[in-house]
Amino acid sequence: MARLETQYRADPDTGKGYTAKVKEAQRAWIKLRDANCPLEAFEIKPGTSAYVTTVNNCIARMSRERSVFLDNIAPDIVSGSAAGRESDISCPSGNFAQFLPAFSANAESQRRLTALAVKMLVLKRTEDPGRFEPSITAVTGSSLAFPLMAAMEGKTEGVEIETVDVAHMNVVDKRAGNSNIKIFNFAKKSCWSLVGIEDWSISEKELVASGKPGMNRAENLCFQRAEGLGGLGFLEQYRLTKELIEASLENYVCAAESGDPQASLSAARLSLSQMAPQLETSKVEALFKAAATTLPDGALGYATYYCNGNSTDYDGPCLHPEQAEREVFRAVSMGSADAMNYLGFSFESGQLGTKDMSRALACYQLSADKGSPQGSDGVKRLVSQGSDIKASHCL
Repeated sequence: MARLETQYRADPDTGKGYTAKVKEAQRAWIKLRDANCPLEAFEIKPGTSAYVTTVNNCIARMSRERSVFLDNIAPDIVSGSAAGRESDISCPSGNFAQFLPAFSANAESQRRLTALAVKMLVLKRTEDPGRFEPSITAVTGSSLAFPLMAAMEGKTEGVEIETVDVAHMNVVDKRAGNSNIKIFNFAKKSCWSLVGIEDWSISEKELVASGKPGMNRAENLCFQRAEGLGGLGFLEQYRLTKELIEASLENYVCAAESGDPQASLSAARLSLSQMAPQLETSKVEALFKAAATTLPDGALGYATYYCNGNSTDYDGPCLHPEQAEREVFRAVSMGSADAMNYLGFSFESGQLGTKDMSRALACYQLSADKGSPQGSDGVKRLVSQGSDIKASHCL
């Protein structure tokens, strides 16, 4: 819309009619997209992650195709001091490697080599508490606050150059850390120009002022960013999946400085998920210890830590069975059905040093009474092995 307004400024009546047609066509396309994409997921159960992913992938694909069409019917031109006429602007270089240092050199060079209309991606809070999603809008180049990026010369640490095709390049700027990544989209016509900015940070204005008690303001913001960036990363549908998950871990660790059990548990779990860098052993132990103070899942996590250590694939005997059993007992006493199942399996297999089928049955029964399918399966399995097995006590 910003492009059309600029390009038909000399003939506003024609521009108004053309704009109306574009809107009409786009609304019809949205209906087509929203009817097509559920068809691709028709045989998948609605509401499941597979269904949502299939529909989202379809929407993303159709949107990319539509974007190309819209770009072609309203081609972009480079802004600048000479009324936005591309021919009036000196092009630093057609070679992107040489163009980028010239573009990034200062605010003025960035201003005159930026398109009249720029696609802006920012992360916005959704109606689902703690969740965010990308929102794309268009802004005029004149309304941007220059400089948009820090200067670059040659190969710059923290900056990655992606080739999309011969006419499109992306600059992924990670210099401010994984929580503040920006991607700059460039397109080439007679010269390269900046046509899009993707801001993958969560602005403070999108975060709520109040938060978890016991955390200071900075830790509260870290926790919210950890939840939001992790939620995006674990969808595994965005190009920055790895970086978003790493940012989530970094922010959970920041929030856990308060000693908050939930932030500590989330950080420890994410560290062992194999989707983020693994924290040092002493840090993981401290996180689980903090989580175990009040959370049943924290105590159970601490127990598995005592058994497996800071390992993501340990399959040997429990390293510290007595300490592990103590934490499982704590989790069971806090009402965790998962801990009851874990303890039932431990007594059934002898994993923690004590093999006792009667106690295993008692633990599985406690879990089943809480509605756990795993507990019910354990009861059925043990009962089927022999009628002489009688439940005794779990703890």
